[in-house]
Amino acid sequence: MAFIIIDLEFNNLEGIHKYYSNIFDEYPNLKNAELDNEVIEIGAIKLDNYMKPLEEFKTYIKPVAIPILNPKISEITNITIEDIEKGISFKEGIERLAMMIEDDDIICSWAKDDIIEIINNAMYHNYDNLKWLKNYLDLQEYSTKILAKKKSLSLKNALEELKIKIDNNKLHDALNDAVYTSLVFKRIYNSRAVKNYIIKDIYNMPAMDIKNLEEYKLDIKKLNEKCPKCNINLDIEYNFTPVKWRFISLGKCPKCNNKVMNELIVKKTFSGEEVYNEISTIIDEIEYINYGYKIKKIYDRLIKY
Repeated sequence: MAFIIIDLEFNNLEGIHKYYSNIFDEYPNLKNAELDNEVIEIGAIKLDNYMKPLEEFKTYIKPVAIPILNPKISEITNITIEDIEKGISFKEGIERLAMMIEDDDIICSWAKDDIIEIINNAMYHNYDNLKWLKNYLDLQEYSTKILAKKKSLSLKNALEELKIKIDNNKLHDALNDAVYTSLVFKRIYNSRAVKNYIIKDIYNMPAMDIKNLEEYKLDIKKLNEKCPKCNINLDIEYNFTPVKWRFISLGKCPKCNNKVMNELIVKKTFSGEEVYNEISTIIDEIEYINYGYKIKKIYDRLIKY
């Protein structure tokens, strides 16, 4: 068994109009681009179960869906037009990556985004030979839990937390990021603990975000909204309202009288199932008032429109 740590870089259209004001006039097909994020670089490093590096891989991918390199992406990644012009096809890149992977190996990445985009890009290219994409480990989730952090760690923050020296100029290079991720993993690797984080069925893991929370209709039957202390139903004052990346509701416990904030994150699996992850937290009066103000402000705006 080995660990294959993957990192990808993408081209997309975010903010591209700041650089090319007439981009959609010149390339009208980009208005309805079939991919939000197109893979333009693949990096990977293979580690054995003693955390010893075995193999590295890096290649540029020539984009097809979004053939114009976004200058913002170029600034962040240092990837040039010349790099992607010399790149290989997505199919060839993925097949070369797959050559690193044996049947019982664990695919790893920092957060699930890269795995989602491998599948999305494969669907766009009508490429279905992803049999190697089986056992999976989200190293961001693993690191956040092992380091006892409440919020998900960025790779840079994890490196700083573990006092691993980094060259900021080398970040956002697919292979360099994979190597940096391997250094974090090596520092906190525990062969027993890691087994609890390995996903065996990658296509049924809750990985895809709901894109437009304001238009999403919650399934009331799936909601919990209970006091984390007493485990009884809350008296809800503010119903679930979309706030940034999740839904929030507020209520009071009729038994202990604590004020509780419920956070709900909804994700989809690749098989189409919607998974609800609800977290209830006891908060103080000031937090309750502040969140109540935010929710009321958002609710009033939604009602207005």
